[in-house]
Amino acid sequence: MKKLYIYLLLVGCILSACDSIKDLQPAFNMGEAVPQAAINAIKQEFPEATQIKFSTLEKDKLWESNFQFKVDRMSAIVNNTGKITETYKITNGVQLPDNALNYITTNFPSATIRNVCQQLAPNNTTVIGYKVIVTLTEGKDIAVIFDATGTLVMVASNDRPGPGGGSMGIGGPPKIYFIEQKDLPEAIKAYLSEKHQNYSLIKAAVSIQGGNKLYSVVITKDLTTFEYLFDEKGNILRSGTLGLTVPVYKLDYKPLSSKDLPQVIKEVLNLNFTEWTYENGFTFLQNGALQGYYILITSQKKQFAVQFDAKGENGRGFQVCGALGASSGKYDIKAIQPKDLPESITNFLSNRYQEFAYIQTSLITDKDKKIYWVAIVKENFVINYSFDDKGKVIGAFENPLKFSNGKLVAKYMQDSDITVVIKEYFNTYYKGWVFQAGLMHYVDSQLFSYVIVIRVSSEFYILSFDADGNFVAARKG
Repeated sequence: MKKLYIYLLLVGCILSACDSIKDLQPAFNMGEAVPQAAINAIKQEFPEATQIKFSTLEKDKLWESNFQFKVDRMSAIVNNTGKITETYKITNGVQLPDNALNYITTNFPSATIRNVCQQLAPNNTTVIGYKVIVTLTEGKDIAVIFDATGTLVMVASNDRPGPGGGSMGIGGPPKIYFIEQKDLPEAIKAYLSEKHQNYSLIKAAVSIQGGNKLYSVVITKDLTTFEYLFDEKGNILRSGTLGLTVPVYKLDYKPLSSKDLPQVIKEVLNLNFTEWTYENGFTFLQNGALQGYYILITSQKKQFAVQFDAKGENGRGFQVCGALGASSGKYDIKAIQPKDLPESITNFLSNRYQEFAYIQTSLITDKDKKIYWVAIVKENFVINYSFDDKGKVIGAFENPLKFSNGKLVAKYMQDSDITVVIKEYFNTYYKGWVFQAGLMHYVDSQLFSYVIVIRVSSEFYILSFDADGNFVAARKG
């Protein structure tokens, strides 16, 4: 009987070892071996872990390990030297702070929360943040990062409208990991240093989706936060800011997918265009208040920009790309990434404009001709360019964005100006808060919005509210 027990024990160990070897093969780059240092780090930090699996984040450098630890499903990011840089407990939407949940439902209407990960401190017990994977209405997955208070830190992936997968490679669950300032590409570091001297880094993350590598960066300076989404060449795909030094008339932009187009806008487009195809678009806001919609479409082998007010009315459109006459023969339009543009085009734009963000980048094939259609946003203007395959400008159209033209005035506020409603919000989500500074915005002498900076312990937060004290936005600063 003793021999039988020993035999069964040995068989069990062999089977267990085989399972472990299988599990430790990375889900991506199947021929790549996970270094023993990385495997040992997980086993030493979580000795009771089972069902350990690895997937590659950066070949030969960084892996994500998923495993069961007691009753929790966990994940950790570990490098080739065995250093664990991030640890998460995978939970569900019920455990997400109310203000974080409200941000997602407000900014990504009809989107679905795919999963919620609580980021844990090195002691593996204290929650220091949340990583939320959200599936947008068009099927694309993005990652939204919050700190422990539920305040937005960054949208750490490509939330711009575009294909959900395929050769574009911007669909599928994003692989996210955080990096230090020194690990940013030189082009990004140079831009930030030139644009924001002596800034402080809040967070930097790498997002990998289908082979595309993006960098989300949030910095702060002078009680103002700046968020950027760069591609690996340093092209700006998205930017935003919140704080006391933001120009009063500055507009903010939010990506708009075709499925989120208001019905009233669709009806106008159906009435005025034949078989139109949605290419891209965004909403633009002023101090949190919706001002209008800017939409790019293709109709009859031509590209048009159409702008609407906040109600989806008073539309006005104009052709921005394509032959003025009828186009015949082979015709194809394909969305591409800014990094795939010819260098002559990206150099032209970066030399001509000090700061801008890409909206639309497409390659149009019209018979035997190739045309690059590029739309960028700078300050309160959208500029549409068409280039030939050698980077020569064929056409350019500059369109100002219409918004409230009332007289805006910003006034510094005291803590006594904080309303009861705003104080209640602070007391709920930022216990122990201390007022630091703030601005009240007026339009034609009527209160329009608040921007307030508070401190909780050693952390600063920048929040905006409408005239009634309703929460609009918050950023860590």
